[in-house]
Amino acid sequence: MTLIILTCITTFLFSLFSTGIMSYIALATPIGPWVAPMLALIGIMIFSVVVRNHAARQRAIDFSVMGGSVGGILAVAIGSSYPTLYFLDAQRFNDWMAQPLYFAFLMTLTALTAGLYGFILANIFEKQLLFKQNLPFPIGQLVYNMVTAAQGQIHKALELVSGFVGTIIFSFLQGGMLGIRGIIPPVITLVKARTVSIVNLPLIQLRLDTFPMLWAIGFIAGTTIAIPLAVGALSKIILLDPLNDCLFPQVCNSDFSIAFCSGLLAMSSLLGFASLPKFLKNIAQRSSGTYSIDWRYYSREYSLDSFSLVLLVPLAALMYLFFTLFNFTFLQALYLLIGALITTYSMTSIAGKIGLAQLGRFATFVMVPSLFLFGINPVHAMLIATFVEISGGVATDILFGRRLAHLSNLSRTTTMLWQLFGLVTSCCVVGFFFWLLINHFGLGSTALFAQRAQARALLINIRTFNVYVLMLGAAYGLLLKKLKLNPMLVFGGLLMPLTYSLGLILGGFSTLLVKNRQSWEPFCSGVFAANSLTEFLKVLR
Repeated sequence: MTLIILTCITTFLFSLFSTGIMSYIALATPIGPWVAPMLALIGIMIFSVVVRNHAARQRAIDFSVMGGSVGGILAVAIGSSYPTLYFLDAQRFNDWMAQPLYFAFLMTLTALTAGLYGFILANIFEKQLLFKQNLPFPIGQLVYNMVTAAQGQIHKALELVSGFVGTIIFSFLQGGMLGIRGIIPPVITLVKARTVSIVNLPLIQLRLDTFPMLWAIGFIAGTTIAIPLAVGALSKIILLDPLNDCLFPQVCNSDFSIAFCSGLLAMSSLLGFASLPKFLKNIAQRSSGTYSIDWRYYSREYSLDSFSLVLLVPLAALMYLFFTLFNFTFLQALYLLIGALITTYSMTSIAGKIGLAQLGRFATFVMVPSLFLFGINPVHAMLIATFVEISGGVATDILFGRRLAHLSNLSRTTTMLWQLFGLVTSCCVVGFFFWLLINHFGLGSTALFAQRAQARALLINIRTFNVYVLMLGAAYGLLLKKLKLNPMLVFGGLLMPLTYSLGLILGGFSTLLVKNRQSWEPFCSGVFAANSLTEFLKVLR
């Protein structure tokens, strides 16, 4: 009983931690790293001290991680789409923000409705994806390997602690904590602004208050994020600004950049839609294949079971409240549910193979057609994208946990209970976390740039921009496709303040200085956790 209580407390705290930290990361950076491996290392430290029995310790860590990690993907999904309304209809968004409890209620309702829908879809897809297709769901496999090799992971856990403590000391020396004056400046200047021919070199500064977190995220992601961000930042200096000055002097710099990026995003979306039929065909072919997989693990427990059927009752009530409160028509609601079902299966299929959840791509696939089919308003556009991202993200994280449960031979019913506990906990607090962050830092600021939400707003408003600048951006997007560069990350480099993108870029390229990047990931996880936590705590001062 004591171990159950400890596991419950740990899962609750993990849910708060992952939801709060990833809420900030989702608004401040263009990517959202998986939080489960970090929780596993923390869980190893906690339960290795208080639980001697190896099997009981492993179960406690598994359940805590499976329940606590759901909040991370939930926060990333909301942070990617919910702020879109601010960039489409700032007055309405600010009216919601003026009423903290109402704002939190609306976000919690959206999170619970879409999250529970994704949870049930994960139950439905589980047997097909995990056992018939035998997809590896790499994050679940990674956490299992970390927990089972507990002796080897103590060293990694200590590396995480060293990164965490070192970053806390670094933040303490910057000042502002406990009323102590700092000795490390928050910002240092690297290059002063100057003009070289037609190129205006901007002032380049490095923000040391957030640099550890950004560097750690960049390091974990590697050159995959560093190269496109660097391309975007350089393109802003040597391409966009000269084009603006030479060809469109009548268009102000900010309008030119936004229109250019809108053309880039439109081309990226068109290319994505063009590849959708082939992509769905490949998924269908994989789903219809034959596999000789032993899935006796489910012979005792599996069906679209009573557990899932019971959840349909609160889900139906939540859906009625959600669709009624936000004035969805029956056809709009049906379109959203069908679209979310199809895209959730696609997202979980991809994530099961490569470990990445492509939330934004599929949210766009559902949102854009609705603009033409229903002529929807900004609130509906935001909610459709948010619903799809939450549903697909939650289902993906749930299936990562189910892979971990299968490898550890844990009861499916017990696993579902812990995951549901984590999901409900995160849904209940996520609105308050977002309200605190937005109220303190301000959306669209350098601290909360909300890049992915801005990108979606630009795509919706594309008809309001200069056509010729849009065409230039579209041509640039086509070039990026040919060069196989991620257009969303290039977009981040184009519009993100250089003081922020520089940390991600330096972190990504610093992986070239080490032989084994994975061996440094526990240290980077500690740095990431500590710096994002100290930045989040600034809200509470």
